[in-house]
Amino acid sequence: MTRSKPKSETDPMTRSGARWCETHGRWECSANKPDHHAIAVRGMAMCRHHVGKTMDLARTQGEANLLAWSTSPAADAPALDPGRVVMDQLRVAVMRADVYGELLRLQVADEEVGGLVGATFAAGRDGARVETGEQVRGLAKLEAEWRDRVVRFAKAAHDMGIAERHIELQQAQAQIVVSAARVMLDELGLVPADRDRALRAFLGALGRGPEPVVAEC
Repeated sequence: MTRSKPKSETDPMTRSGARWCETHGRWECSANKPDHHAIAVRGMAMCRHHVGKTMDLARTQGEANLLAWSTSPAADAPALDPGRVVMDQLRVAVMRADVYGELLRLQVADEEVGGLVGATFAAGRDGARVETGEQVRGLAKLEAEWRDRVVRFAKAAHDMGIAERHIELQQAQAQIVVSAARVMLDELGLVPADRDRALRAFLGALGRGPEPVVAEC
């Protein structure tokens, strides 16, 4: 049975080289094999069996491709250099992680420990709200996710043969940018709410637009 879900022209995967399968409604491996319907690695043209690299490296490089393509307006732009893409996304990941860390620090300073965890609730039998436990709050999750991306992009760059010194330099440059932004905000003497807005605007400038922050619990 054919699915009628067409591929979106705005989907960054349109630039991956993967093949859109109308039958399964998904991006599939473009390997030249008859009746081959393996799912393509996100951001890559091939499936796990034909991508020619470890899955950790393929997934990380594919994620870097998708992030880069999502900020590129031209679908017919020149092919991206894999090493440069990974290094660019490593630098952005370091800056995002550091900015989320600063936003979390401001939240904790304003709310004390309430900035780290929040209560979770469910409806009781009588419809009343019942506290069921705690979970890590939105900014703490986002910072952890981007710290993890930093590690994965750095490992991917290392696996691609990029010199460790160059990787460290990219990370250091990103941290210098964020540190300079902090100094500027300190000099302006902004109240916490205005400082928070300024940092979120800085976050938005690092990607295709303001990134949604997970709702606090």
